[in-house]
Parts: sequence; C-alpha cells; structure tokens
Amino acid sequence: MTNPFDFSDYETPRDRPSTDAPSSWPAAGQFGSTSADPFGSQPTTFAPTAAAEPFGAAPSPRPRVTIAQGEPPIIWLVLAGLVAVAGLVVAIALGSITTLAVVAWVLAGPVAFALLARFTVRDTVQRAMPVYSRSKGAQRGYWVVVVLALAGIVASAWHIAEWAGRL
Repeated sequence: MTNPFDFSDYETPRDRPSTDAPSSWPAAGQFGSTSADPFGSQPTTFAPTAAAEPFGAAPSPRPRVTIAQGEPPIIWLVLAGLVAVAGLVVAIALGSITTLAVVAWVLAGPVAFALLARFTVRDTVQRAMPVYSRSKGAQRGYWVVVVLALAGIVASAWHIAEWAGRL
C-alpha cells in the first residue's frame, strides 16, 4: 500500500535539503531563531517612500474640497404660495366682477402651478447633489400651495360659471 500523502515525486531541487549551499530557509528545528519573513534575504527593488510612512509623510499638497450640499429652493415655493393666495383672495373678494374672476383664475391656476413646476425642477437639481438637506417644511409647504391654488381655481371658476350661466 502506498502513502497517499507522499509527494516526493513532485519535489524540486530547491525543496530537497542540500549541504553544500547555504539556504535562506530555516533548518528543521530552528523555527523561531530566524526572521519570520521568508523574503527578508531577497534584495529590495523598491526604495522606501513617504507613502510607506503614513505618519512621517508631509501634508498633502492637494487643496481641500468641500462637498456641495443641496437644499430646497424655498423662494420659488414662497412665490407660488403668494400668487395662489392672491388668486384665492381676488376670487373670493372681487370674484363677482367677471374680469377679476378671470384674473384670479389665471393667478391661482397657470401662474401658481408654473411657479410650483419651477420649484420642482430646481428642487430636483438640488437633490442630484452629493448631499441633500431634506426639509419637511418645504414638503408640507408644497402641498399647502397646491391646495390654495386649487381653492383659488375653484372659487374663480365658480364666479366665471355664474357669469356664463346668465348670458
């Protein structure tokens, strides 16, 4: 029966112990008496650099870079809110005058929603930045402006419908 762990057929001359040439490998029974680095006797082709010494290295010449932080463009939301409120107030207070009812509808409808669309586009650009500072106030404000604009549209459309019904 043969030994399944006998790999002597696959030995190279380097693996066989020889007595005529000194070896950089420790002899049997000498573990711990030599360096643990088997490549310690090999010549080094790389000179030590500052990168090899992280604590001894000079400060990096690269400038510090700040990361851009995005935030909601509140000014567009405020403008949309002001226009929606103006359209609602004109529709409620002066909606019986047909021309002012149409002006209120234009303010609360196309103008307010165009400003909301501008807010959404600018907010999307800000969200694409590396860091975005989300605002619950802006999120809630968006929906408040939508409700105010819809109320202004309904109120002015009601007055326009009453005028058209009397024709």
